[in-house]
Amino acid sequence: MLSRPGLALYLVPRELPFILIGGAIGALGAWSAAPMVATAVTAFLVAFQVKVKILTKPRS
Repeated sequence: MLSRPGLALYLVPRELPFILIGGAIGALGAWSAAPMVATAVTAFLVAFQVKVKILTKPRS
């Protein structure tokens, strides 16, 4: 019996202060010379809790 790997991503919003800090970091890209992609990724990681889980299910 072979296993079939899968990937599960869980995105959970953090509490209110972290969401506000993430929004402020995201706005930093518009106000300064910081690259917008870098500030957007940082803001996302601050505002959301990201969990990655590898799943294996037996094939039937």
